[in-house]
Formats: sequence, C-alpha cells, structure tokens
Amino acid sequence: MKEYRLLAWPELPAEYRRTAHRRALSEMSQRFMSLAKLVEVSGLKKSEIRAFVEMLDGRAVIAERDTTAPDSFFDSISPLGWLRRAMNSNHERR
Repeated sequence: MKEYRLLAWPELPAEYRRTAHRRALSEMSQRFMSLAKLVEVSGLKKSEIRAFVEMLDGRAVIAERDTTAPDSFFDSISPLGWLRRAMNSNHERR
C-alpha cells in the first residue's frame, strides 16, 4: 500500500479549490496518508482522491512511500541493523 505526504503547498487549479481538497492537503502536510485515509478525512470519492494525488504527483509536491511488508524480519527491525552486521562479522571470524 502506498502512502503520500505533502512536500510543498501547491497553487491549486479551480477544480481542486474545495474544502475537501484543502482538508486532504492539510492532513498530508502533517503525516503520510494512504488513499483510504484521505477518502475518510476528506469525504471525497476514491476516484476523486486518486485524481488529486496524481495531479499533486505531476507537480512533484508529494513524497510517496510503500508500506508493504519487509522482505525479512531483520528488514522490519532496521534500527537493529547493527545487530545483523555484528552477527555476520562474528560468523566470518570463526
């Protein structure tokens, strides 16, 4: 699942100058949001949010991240990457 965050506040075309779109922008300016969450907070239809996000992406004002499951357990605890490196280096020394 992809999530989106606003990098810069854009100048909106007339069709996106509604309160619902501004609400979505406000939420995206504070945190990464999925399409489902944007639909929930804005009250817009999924197709409207998708078109809005595509427009923002075309203007390069959003960041995107993929929140799918990591490849391994060690990837899911990436702050502990030092532990994996330590275990590998100990194995190589033997």
